Amino acid sequence: MRILVVADLHETAVRIPQDVDAVFIAGDFTNAGSLNFVKDVLDSIKTRVFAVSGNMDRKEVLDLLEERGVSIHRKVIDFNGFKVFGFGGSSITPFGTPFEFDDEQIEEMIAGYKADIAVFHDTPYGFFDWVGGKSVGSMAIKRWIENTKPKLVFCAHIHEHKGVAKFNETLIVKVPPACKKEGVLVEFEDLNNIIVRFIRLD
Repeated sequence: MRILVVADLHETAVRIPQDVDAVFIAGDFTNAGSLNFVKDVLDSIKTRVFAVSGNMDRKEVLDLLEERGVSIHRKVIDFNGFKVFGFGGSSITPFGTPFEFDDEQIEEMIAGYKADIAVFHDTPYGFFDWVGGKSVGSMAIKRWIENTKPKLVFCAHIHEHKGVAKFNETLIVKVPPACKKEGVLVEFEDLNNIIVRFIRLD
């Protein structure tokens, strides 16, 4: 199975490879802008799409994702025998962006969900979240990963980082910002053997 994962487009047009089984979009389609860019991105993808909105996306973006049948925000869906969970938005930022929650809210909103693969816009605390001399990720997301033990987690949000890390039995993939023309191609037959490649989207 081949999955393309992109995030943090911020209204930047990128090349979306079509030779994949699915495209996961981990939020921040926009800069709190209009829906036209989101519609164009979704219309350009000819395979299955699973998406969450990011902290910079207004509520109308989530509404559109729901309308198009691609939203996985606070849902567990079946994809080729794997359970996939998604959660959009982020923890509180200094910028007052449209789709933010405090960590207590996040903990309540993701409680009870369990999946093989998770797609978060925000980063878990302590993983790819070092900005301005401190970790700014979500402790609630980190605890959820620790408690529910998904095999694979995608996160985004923090533009400064990309990479792969192991947290107990979970592989965490920090998706680079697509506004820098980067994405992630992930290949696996089972979730015990995962190949991760960072690719250009020029």
